[in-house]
Amino acid sequence: MKASEMVAKAKDIALNYKTLYIYGCFGAPMNNSNKVRYTNNYDYNKQPSRKNKILNASYDTFGFDCVNLLKGILWGWNGNVNATYGGAVYGSNGVPDTNANGMFNNYCTGKSSNFSNIVPGEFVWMDGHIGVYIGDGLAVECTPIWNDGVQITAVGNIGSKSGYATRTWTKHGKSKFLDYSEPTPTPTPTPTPTKYKVGDKVVVNGQLYGTAYGENPGKVVNDIHTEITRVADGKPYPYNTSGDLGWVAESSITLDGGKPSEGFKVGDYVVPTKLVDYRGTHLIQYDEKYQIIQKDSRGNVLGAVRGDQRPIWAVLPDENIKKVG
Repeated sequence: MKASEMVAKAKDIALNYKTLYIYGCFGAPMNNSNKVRYTNNYDYNKQPSRKNKILNASYDTFGFDCVNLLKGILWGWNGNVNATYGGAVYGSNGVPDTNANGMFNNYCTGKSSNFSNIVPGEFVWMDGHIGVYIGDGLAVECTPIWNDGVQITAVGNIGSKSGYATRTWTKHGKSKFLDYSEPTPTPTPTPTPTKYKVGDKVVVNGQLYGTAYGENPGKVVNDIHTEITRVADGKPYPYNTSGDLGWVAESSITLDGGKPSEGFKVGDYVVPTKLVDYRGTHLIQYDEKYQIIQKDSRGNVLGAVRGDQRPIWAVLPDENIKKVG
């Protein structure tokens, strides 16, 4: 395979396919049989949070891990949702099944920690992790952090780039399975596109951050129904939501399929039966009386006051409160 073909295919997967980090997976589409396979094969995939992501993935989502992205491409992966491994043929084209360290240490040449002479198509490596350099200071890697799948990132050894998460690697080298004899065109840098848009009704489950770059990590939230108000394209945590909930990764968001609730109105007195306080400043007590002072775009209670008139800001869906006199 030409190095330029590896670059083009890796970039195409990052930009044009739904992907999810799944340990031990080299491009399998997430149909029902593959979901069973990959939630029962490795301890990493059996973790409840990871298993839930796999089970909720769409059938046209393809699973990869770091080295299996490279092996999958070398084994002929072509995005076929009807093929067990997306079109890849295990162990084909003379490429062995090896881990990230084995792929770099045993099957790369010209290894160097000097990134000033790196060329597109070279593999970039750090202990236990591997990706491919695509030019212009960028690499394609598959990782569970940031966008949780195949994505374009900046090579920190060369410098950070606006709109990209940054990874600093240890070494780079030419793969024995690639032909570097032809010039490889430098791709136009394009941030991995965001999946959701301003106005989408979503459910947030995951870590909150103070900025779209992942600075000032906050609390972990669960089952927050809200609406996207800001999108920072290309950033690792590109979404902010109503009430300035915090910046979150795309992997922490799913579309909200529920319908707006209409059971309560501003001025009603209610008692919470379940608590979700996303500001984290006060704890709403069960069975304590509150008066609704504001509702969000879905009709959920957003603001309430208790007997001492102290305002409390929290999302309280109708099913989590009951009306009192």
